[in-house]
Amino acid sequence: MGLFDKVTQTGKNIASATGKAVGNAAINVGSAATTTAKEQGELAGLKSEINVIEKELNASYSMIGKKYVDFVISSGEMPGIDVSDILKMMEPKVERKQELEAKIIELEKRIKEKDELRGKQAAEQEFLAGKEKLDKALAMGVLDQADYDVKLAELTKVRDNYEVIRKLNQQVQMGIITEEEKNAKLFEILN
Repeated sequence: MGLFDKVTQTGKNIASATGKAVGNAAINVGSAATTTAKEQGELAGLKSEINVIEKELNASYSMIGKKYVDFVISSGEMPGIDVSDILKMMEPKVERKQELEAKIIELEKRIKEKDELRGKQAAEQEFLAGKEKLDKALAMGVLDQADYDVKLAELTKVRDNYEVIRKLNQQVQMGIITEEEKNAKLFEILN
C-alpha cells in the first residue's frame, strides 16, 4: 500500500467517524429541542395558571374592600366586618398559587440543569471535533507531534475549564465584569 493509498484510507476513516459524530449530534439537538419545548410549555402553563389565580384573588380583595366601604358609608362606623366567607373562598386559591410557584421553581431548576448538561456535552463535542481535525492533520503530516501535543493541550484546557468559562460569559451578560476582564481571566486560565 503506497503513501497515497494510506492517506486515502485515513481520509475515509475520518469521514466515516465524522459522519457518525454529525449524525449523533443532530439526534442530540433534536432530542434537546423537543425536551426544552415541552418543559417551556409546561412552565408557561404553570405561569398562566398563577396569573388566573392572581386575578381571582384580586377580585376577592376587591370584594373585601367594597364590603368594608359599603358598611362604613351605610353605618358611619368603622368597626371590623366579617369577611370570613371571602377568606374561605380565597384559601384554596392561595394554597394552589403557592404549590404552582414551588413547581415553577423546581421546573426552572430542572431546565437550568439540563441546559448546563447540554452545554457540557457541546463542549465535549467541540473537543472531539477539534481533536479529530488534529488527528487528521497529524496523519497527513501537516502537523508534527510537538505541535499536535500543544494544540491538543489547548483543546483539553478549554474542555476542562468549561464551567469557569460559562460563568465568565454569564458575568459579562449580567454586567458584572467587562469583556476585557473576561478575556484577561480566560488568558490566565488557558495559558
